[in-house]
Amino acid sequence: MKALLKYGFTLALMLALSLSLIGAAAPEQAEKVAQKMLDFDKALTQASTQIDTTLASMNAIGTAPPADMASKYKDFTSQVKKLQGMADKAKSQSEKSAAQREEYLKQWQASQAKIQNPQLQAASEARRNELMPKIDAIKTSLGSAKATFAPFMQDLNDLVLYFGDNLSASGMTGAQPLMEKCNTDGGKVKTDITAGQAAIKDLASSISPSAGAKK
Repeated sequence: MKALLKYGFTLALMLALSLSLIGAAAPEQAEKVAQKMLDFDKALTQASTQIDTTLASMNAIGTAPPADMASKYKDFTSQVKKLQGMADKAKSQSEKSAAQREEYLKQWQASQAKIQNPQLQAASEARRNELMPKIDAIKTSLGSAKATFAPFMQDLNDLVLYFGDNLSASGMTGAQPLMEKCNTDGGKVKTDITAGQAAIKDLASSISPSAGAKK
């Protein structure tokens, strides 16, 4: 998940460096950028859903009868690992996005160097200025989610370790404050992700030629 959010920053930076390219290059390139953003939006939806699933499995330990606590703990451990797995998978996405960013930067520099008309140069810059606030909205919301997620994930892993040696009624009492914190922090991460997704869709719609044709 941490890597997933890092991917969001990389994607936003890639767009910031290549916005002028959208008007100068083939429409297919702009469409690919927009689709990449929508793919990331889907990944965020999956991560947000997994946060819900992980928290539900955590809370289930606290309400389970003693005979069921071991099975509930096993499921919780599995869900935490799955959430971490999403972050690891996203790391690969982040690396690929970074490579794309560099390629887009080269194309952007090349395309802008060829523009001679002052009016077109001004129009290209105006287009970039129009989209920058939308990129900032993505960075703000996902930045907040990233800041909350790191300690949230650590708390979940701490609970896995704690319950591994103290899966009992008294152990549950000791873990209750941290479990409540996880529920609160998980909700905040999800809220920030939702805001980020809205910004991502807004920007994708703004740069996609096909989306513009439908308006």
